[in-house]
Amino acid sequence: MVSVLPPLLLFLVACQAKMVFKRPLFDHAVHTASWEHLGRVIGGYDASQGAYPFAAFVMVGEGHQTAFCGGTIIGRQWILTAGHCVVDTSDGAGHSLNVSIPINKANGNQTTVQHRPWPGAVSPSRRGSSEGRKYPTVKGKHILVGVGNIYNAQAKPYRVSKVHVHPNLNLDYFDNDIALLKLKKKLKFNDQVQPIRINTDSIPDGLTVTGVGWGKTSLASQSTSDILQAVDLKTGHQGLCRRIRPEFDSNDGNYICITTPDGVDTCSGDSGGPLLRRCNSDPRLTGSGGSGPWVQLGITSYGDNASRDFNMVCAAPDGAGFYTHAARYLDFISKTTGIKRQDLSASCSGNQLSNVQKSSGSSNNNLQTFSGRTTASMLLLSTASAFFATYADMI
Repeated sequence: MVSVLPPLLLFLVACQAKMVFKRPLFDHAVHTASWEHLGRVIGGYDASQGAYPFAAFVMVGEGHQTAFCGGTIIGRQWILTAGHCVVDTSDGAGHSLNVSIPINKANGNQTTVQHRPWPGAVSPSRRGSSEGRKYPTVKGKHILVGVGNIYNAQAKPYRVSKVHVHPNLNLDYFDNDIALLKLKKKLKFNDQVQPIRINTDSIPDGLTVTGVGWGKTSLASQSTSDILQAVDLKTGHQGLCRRIRPEFDSNDGNYICITTPDGVDTCSGDSGGPLLRRCNSDPRLTGSGGSGPWVQLGITSYGDNASRDFNMVCAAPDGAGFYTHAARYLDFISKTTGIKRQDLSASCSGNQLSNVQKSSGSSNNNLQTFSGRTTASMLLLSTASAFFATYADMI
């Protein structure tokens, strides 16, 4: 994932990749994956040690076929991630989430990756059928979290005791795509391990934001990057975002949109990772260039394009990535973790969202399906990353 997104946005991906699932996702025997034309994520830059102390590496599964997602530390025992990273999405009708589509920047600069299901992954007759559906949650014993180092093999592993997925998660529309992982042991905060606050400010179009994560850096390799990468992106505007997600009104809603007119696409990357900004006096300062503290805006969720053709290339002029707007779920996060809202959030400018904690958490029945393009931010790999090779025996 070299160009990347939120912590651990495993921007791994595959250009027109195909995933073959032989059993329900995460039914305690993770599936095999067949990759063709693995995409290359380029243009990110190596993170410096301690630059993103809130970044978490989330490994889900068992054996030598495991899925990876991103996450962020929000408390001594809590990791924030995407709901679809930790649920069983197989229902016998093609609902298993699959991977991928690479993002290519025309001028060869920054590129990130998005995960989407291969054509036909979602049965047309079943689209929209998950309304009100309760997805089986992956057991904590099958999840491992790594923190504290830009080198994933050196990250300190923590076991998960409990998984909390938003009760109204809907993967046909990627509504309420958010989950919380409770660690068995408390984290010890230091310069390399720190929680991040959730930003409650209004989000303007054109805001420079940053994504970080470990992802694919080689066309030939199926392993992830060993070193945390970062990339700068921009929030999108209503015009294009609404063409892709019809009910989209602004970045102050339940989703934050990142459009890709310049060929830089966040799409969905390693789902669960964060979309970040610097808490500077000038909200439009470059994400990586400011001097203020980092705050989290969103959680990587999914990506699509306006034309909705299955042969799309991420970072296309009509493409966009969507992130669950974390501030809209402060009630859910606070109630689940027991952490007070004021200890979870932060305002950079004082121009806070008037409805920051008012998300109904209900699905939008009028939202059109994404032509089967619901993005699977988890990347199923048949080969292990350094972190997996080191700690696979723990799950």
